[in-house]
Amino acid sequence: MRELIFKVCLLVTFLITSASFAQDLNKTSLLSDLNNTEGIELSKTEKSSFEKANNELVSDLIAMDKKERSKSERDKEIEHLFDQRDKNLSASLGLNKYSDIKSKTDLSIQQDKEKLKLTKL
Repeated sequence: MRELIFKVCLLVTFLITSASFAQDLNKTSLLSDLNNTEGIELSKTEKSSFEKANNELVSDLIAMDKKERSKSERDKEIEHLFDQRDKNLSASLGLNKYSDIKSKTDLSIQQDKEKLKLTKL
């Protein structure tokens, strides 16, 4: 009986650890996609602002996923968070620089949004 309980505990621990690891990979890959500028050069301060806005977006998405919401509310919140990121980036990078980045990364960002709407982080 003890062995059975021990094995069940090990199995549950393994499954929880595996799920956490997979979740971390999703956050990492999302952040990697968001931080990709598609070859557009940024100064150190611009790059710092760009990465900060993306980190804030991912943190807000994670916090949002912890709340129970309907699918439509969740989708609206995802759109709102990405819009907020766009506003922050256009303010910190300047409209011209951000427009250049957005034109090159827009398809990738749209795909990320759709993936987020279908799954949780």
